[in-house]
Amino acid sequence: MRKRLQKLSKILLFANLFLLQAYLIRFEIKGLPTNFQEMLVLANAALFFLSTPIKESLNPKKVWPVAILGLLMILSLFTTETFDQTSLLRNYKFFIVAALLAHIFLTTLKTDKEIEDGLKTAGLGALAFGIFSLIYNLSGHNVTTDYRLIGPLDSAVYLGYYLAPFAIFFNLKYAKSRDKQHLLIAMSLFALILYTRSVGAIGGVTAITGLYLILNSKISKKLIAIALIGATAIAFYTKILPTIQTDYSSLDERGEIWATSAALLKSPSNFVFGLGTGQFQHHYETTVEKVINKKPLDFIVLQPHNIILLFWFQYGIIGLLLLIYIITKTLQNPKEPQSYMLAYFLLHGLIDTPFLKNDLLIILFLLICLQTANQIHQSKIRIGGLNNSRGQ
Repeated sequence: MRKRLQKLSKILLFANLFLLQAYLIRFEIKGLPTNFQEMLVLANAALFFLSTPIKESLNPKKVWPVAILGLLMILSLFTTETFDQTSLLRNYKFFIVAALLAHIFLTTLKTDKEIEDGLKTAGLGALAFGIFSLIYNLSGHNVTTDYRLIGPLDSAVYLGYYLAPFAIFFNLKYAKSRDKQHLLIAMSLFALILYTRSVGAIGGVTAITGLYLILNSKISKKLIAIALIGATAIAFYTKILPTIQTDYSSLDERGEIWATSAALLKSPSNFVFGLGTGQFQHHYETTVEKVINKKPLDFIVLQPHNIILLFWFQYGIIGLLLLIYIITKTLQNPKEPQSYMLAYFLLHGLIDTPFLKNDLLIILFLLICLQTANQIHQSKIRIGGLNNSRGQ
């Protein structure tokens, strides 16, 4: 009976990884908003805890960074004031779902091959959703004024953020294995990212893939340099030049956000404990005009558009120190594929933070735990040509 439940749990885990975008299927249960993804993860958790020995199922060893963040969120209830109860509850719900799936993933998938298959499944799901978004847009739905590719109910930058780590994943698989199937998937993902016109995603994928090739491949440095110059040119013409020539661009808006964030950090309490889970919007809209002495370009700013500020405001100074540790671990593993996927989140996260959403938070937690857990030292994930025989 237990083995059957374990098999069902594993099948549902792979379904969850493929259907990360199922959170878009939204509904209510007795007046409480939820979505299909959350139902799938909770069903997966029920099967997992029923089929896994208690000592293993409740052991947080492999997800300790996420466990620390959870404790810091609880601590913030006693050290910060809650102004936005709805945002607080949404953040807790997202956190619990992402933490559960990360724990199930790391406990269930124990060999190199299984872990790679899990990441590959999530990547194929991203490609499937990207193609669906393309068809959805071309059929006349969700079309933007500048014809950027967007996912249903989501922004172009968000879709680019979702596709990008998997474009890097399949790029690195091709670099190791020379399997043309991997190259085709990587190129398809990158084509979709180009269509989103998300400079952060385009530049991030180019920079991170280029860094990997410089450190681990004999590919021509000239080709890498040309790609990086091209990404820089795109960033200049779409972001920097409009800032110079007009009164508005996304960089102008970020300048206001970061200036307000710096002002908020001058408070000793904010500096140590942060602003509290999901409370940035309230503090921003009540502070920004005092800081910039004019009406801001946007009053609705849910997060500070910078991963360092995000961790600081959400989890306090301890959360910031944990992020610095994660960055250090990432830099120490230049041959680990998941290091480059996480590096993308860290790089793009300097100018955007849309990953406090269901699916992207799941990916982020998976990558953080793969990067920091003991498993990363015991199980060297090699993309392509895996010859590991453990667990067989």
